[in-house]
Amino acid sequence: MRKLFIILILLIACKIHAQGLTSGGKLKPEQAIMDVRHYTIALNVDVKQKMIDGYTTIDVIMAQPTHVLLFDLLDSLTVSQVLVNNKKEAFEYKNNLIRINTASELPAGKASVKVIYGGKPHVAKRPPWDDGFIWTRDSTGHPWMAITAEGTGGKLYFPCKDHPSDEPNEGVDMMTTDHAAIAAHVTSRTIFRWAESGRVHSTETPDGLLVICPNSLPV
Repeated sequence: MRKLFIILILLIACKIHAQGLTSGGKLKPEQAIMDVRHYTIALNVDVKQKMIDGYTTIDVIMAQPTHVLLFDLLDSLTVSQVLVNNKKEAFEYKNNLIRINTASELPAGKASVKVIYGGKPHVAKRPPWDDGFIWTRDSTGHPWMAITAEGTGGKLYFPCKDHPSDEPNEGVDMMTTDHAAIAAHVTSRTIFRWAESGRVHSTETPDGLLVICPNSLPV
């Protein structure tokens, strides 16, 4: 009877986890023709106001010409501007998607997309059982921030192609305000970056995870 009870608990836990998993899913046609090569994520983290602002630049290779680019980003944030190859383009941001409609056809090949955005990101209500930002304080009373993103993925705080079929082949660069430590899990390695006085120090360790989460140190 006890074994049956344990199995039942495990099945319920798996079901709850599956319901919270929103990353991945069916690959969208607009994203199927896009190969993401690199992300540059530059964010200011305001721990006191519980806000972020900055930009993400996404370097892609398009398999065919297109007028539409599509990226995932939870719409708890505000997108102020989108540039494709340094040219401002019209966009629509709703239902957790940024749909960019280029004025002229974007040819096949390399392209660079810069999304400028900010606001108050989604907050985790019961971490780590649900995803979002965690704003709290350490034992000494200093502000502290972390992110849980196992089920939701990076679209919690940066625009991305939210699908496991496409890792950024050339990696991820992340920049934040001083006193912020960043862990980025990409292409079978973990990159730890520390931004301090304009310098970025990095070291690599073997890893296969795909979640990218900044976790701030006391400020």
